[in-house]
Amino acid sequence: MRKYKNDFILIGSLLLIAILGLVLYFSLQKKDNLRVYVYYNKELVETIDIRETKEIVVNDVVILVDNGSVSVQYSTCKDQICVHQGKIQSAGQTITCLPQRVFIQIEGSGVDVGI
Repeated sequence: MRKYKNDFILIGSLLLIAILGLVLYFSLQKKDNLRVYVYYNKELVETIDIRETKEIVVNDVVILVDNGSVSVQYSTCKDQICVHQGKIQSAGQTITCLPQRVFIQIEGSGVDVGI
């Protein structure tokens, strides 16, 4: 019975360390100076501060920047992958609409996880 008790203590300790690491990672992420870069056909079309609320249309793609997040609200492309991707809000995240040749990227001082 003692053998199992030590296993439970070890597993509990590892879970606690993992949860603590995740909490620290997300709480230390900086959201300052994040900018949204919108490209059309490999050319920069618009640069927006992520804290603004703004809706722009680029080649029939409706992009909404709303208080810290970016999403594609509407697109005329067939698959709607860009619309279903949802909101992005951290540095390094992107949304791409290949049929419309629109690329959205967040850059700034936020943590770039490089995934």
